[in-house]
Amino acid sequence: MKRFRLVALAVSAALGVFGLASRHAAVAATQTSTFQVQATVVSSCTIATTGINFTNYDPVVANHTTPLDANGTVTVACTSGAATTIGMNQGSNQAATSTAALPKRQMASGATNRVSYDLYQDTLHTTVWGDVGTGAAMTYNSTSMAAQTFNIYGRMVGGQDVATGAYTDTVTATIQF
Repeated sequence: MKRFRLVALAVSAALGVFGLASRHAAVAATQTSTFQVQATVVSSCTIATTGINFTNYDPVVANHTTPLDANGTVTVACTSGAATTIGMNQGSNQAATSTAALPKRQMASGATNRVSYDLYQDTLHTTVWGDVGTGAAMTYNSTSMAAQTFNIYGRMVGGQDVATGAYTDTVTATIQF
């Protein structure tokens, strides 16, 4: 019997050393910590345009009293909630009396030939596109990052006494956000 008791004590002691047998179960201790996750969403915009091609202007017959109209577009995509202003500068051939708020745009053919035109925000041709920073620019408040396209309504007044030739101008569209 002594031998059996001695073996039982030895087995019990061995199990206790390995943590397999214990009268009191060990409880694991834990601690926690919290942390913040942060990001700042910045205002961001893109802008793209399609040009305006008036094609053929005939100041003697077809456009003697009738203006020639053509359209282009400006497409913007901005961060939701961005308050923006979209403007068109005076172009590279503006008249001497042209201002950013009231542009008098011209296309040029060579060094001296000019033909007048303008760009409007509306189909009735009453609101001229002016440059950013003027009251004649368009305001746009983005409600999503989806692209938004706006028409640019171009108009050449009829009856301009101009020489034949190919006329061009370069206008810069800007979005301020």
